[in-house]
Amino acid sequence: MLPVLPLTSLISSYAGAKARQLRRDALLIGFVCLMALMAAAALFAAFALMMAETYGSIYGLLAAAGLAVLLALIAIAIRSVLRHRARRRMGAAMAGRASILAVSSASGIIARNKSTAIIAGLVIGAIAATMMRSNDD
Repeated sequence: MLPVLPLTSLISSYAGAKARQLRRDALLIGFVCLMALMAAAALFAAFALMMAETYGSIYGLLAAAGLAVLLALIAIAIRSVLRHRARRRMGAAMAGRASILAVSSASGIIARNKSTAIIAGLVIGAIAATMMRSNDD
């Protein structure tokens, strides 16, 4: 009897390796984010100390807080612009796909049931004409 290719063991070992790689990547990204947070905190503290030496401690802390709020607003504005662009691109892509789907499904319906499609088109046209006439009154 020939040995069977252990496909399930290959897939499970690949999935395990992929999971370990994702864990390592997550830990690395977490470490990088922690270091970036510490660097930003040190820069804010240095800015607050510089402003405190020049204008006083209250103004130094207020200036650092103002800088943090300003940077947060800039980040929110950039995020909203990027999100708006992504939604617009997705809407254009979905409109193209929807029109292709509508044309293909309509042509399929017409090819299968020509008489039903013609009657449905006439009924829809009559209803639309009636609605347009009633709007004019």
